[in-house]
Amino acid sequence: MNPPVVSGKWGVLIAALFTLSVLACLKIGVSLVYGLFLTMVIAMSILSSRGIPVKQSGKWMLEGIWSIRDIYFVVLLIGINVSMWISSGIVPGMIYYGFEIVDKVNFLLFAYLMAGFVAFFLGTGLGTLSTIGVALFSLGSSIGLPPGVLVGALISGAYVADRLSPISALVNFTLETTAISFKTYFKKTAWVMLPAAVLTAIIYYFISFKFKTSISNQEIQFYKEILQGAFGISPLLFLIPVVVLWASFRGISSKVVLIGGILVSAAVTVFYQGQTLSKVISFMLFGFNGDVTNPLIESLEIGGAVGMIEVVFIIMAGISMSTLFEKCGWIQPIIEKVQQISKSKTQTVANTGLLSTVLNALTCDQTVGILVPGKYFKSLFKSKGLDDGDLAQVIANSGTALAPLMPWNVNAIIILTITGVSAITYAPFTVFNWITFPVAILLTGWMKRGD
Repeated sequence: MNPPVVSGKWGVLIAALFTLSVLACLKIGVSLVYGLFLTMVIAMSILSSRGIPVKQSGKWMLEGIWSIRDIYFVVLLIGINVSMWISSGIVPGMIYYGFEIVDKVNFLLFAYLMAGFVAFFLGTGLGTLSTIGVALFSLGSSIGLPPGVLVGALISGAYVADRLSPISALVNFTLETTAISFKTYFKKTAWVMLPAAVLTAIIYYFISFKFKTSISNQEIQFYKEILQGAFGISPLLFLIPVVVLWASFRGISSKVVLIGGILVSAAVTVFYQGQTLSKVISFMLFGFNGDVTNPLIESLEIGGAVGMIEVVFIIMAGISMSTLFEKCGWIQPIIEKVQQISKSKTQTVANTGLLSTVLNALTCDQTVGILVPGKYFKSLFKSKGLDDGDLAQVIANSGTALAPLMPWNVNAIIILTITGVSAITYAPFTVFNWITFPVAILLTGWMKRGD
């Protein structure tokens, strides 16, 4: 093991400052960008005092930022795509037709499945919770379902987006980091998530027997009329996400797929929904903004390129700090330690997932938890007879899945804002997020013999 360029104690200090800056921003209620930028300035100052010029550390940071330049454009496109799929009526249509069957099935199970369905096509867990999640939370609360149980089921479904959707920022970041195609990623990740999803559905089905789950037709009709009054609803609109999904499986570039989906849904917004071109441009930049004053419609006012700029800066901060830690020699000892204690496939999967989870806990976000194992554990997985697709799905089904269950995580703070329910209350009932990690260990490690 080569000795660190700078003593590891300074790395621990900078990591602590990184975490504290995120928590401070969340407490104060300001953008994370301010805290992360301040942390980077302090880190450069510390390194300067230890003999590494500011010019050199700044160069390292820029190298890291430039190395994943394609993901920034994709993230901005995802923000635009979300607003276009709402303004064109795609997402409202999914919600509308979901209400067509909500009174015919077990409600808790329906909430989980419906959130997962919308999330897969919307591409954002938090966006799903703030749209269809708001409506389902309102309906579930009206029939007496406990808030923790209800939000747990909704999060279980909503965070399908961040792990499996082809138009998710986190999925695309994982693909960029591990350098694999969406088709490969989907096969590997779905192979683990599908049995976990079925088991979760069974658990929610039996849990719901403890609660009343009947909803009045009046409540359902109320929501449907609101959606019909604000959007043109047609099942034909679903052809757009189906084609986007097909193109993703065909290996077409995420940028091409997203741009195509945006242009088609923008045309639908103008010619079918009756919006002006200037309105469409506004939606693309600042997110959907409806003309109807109603909580359900207002919950759909998300998306837009501007809203994703903070996400881009957070990713930049994550890659900058990761690059600094690499150049200073602070990451290699961690990698070598994990390699030493990972004697088998099962141990490799378990240790990688635990590291991803710990990094998410320390940084309060999912970026570093994807970046570090995704970038540095490829050779470890290869040495155990696993591939980059296995690595990507382990990250998705461990650190990415468990992040919203940590009360101090950015995701949990936003979920609290949306629903009024804390992570401590909903985490025990977020079944899907919990069980995918052990299922990943079982399927990727134990069932792929050779330990």
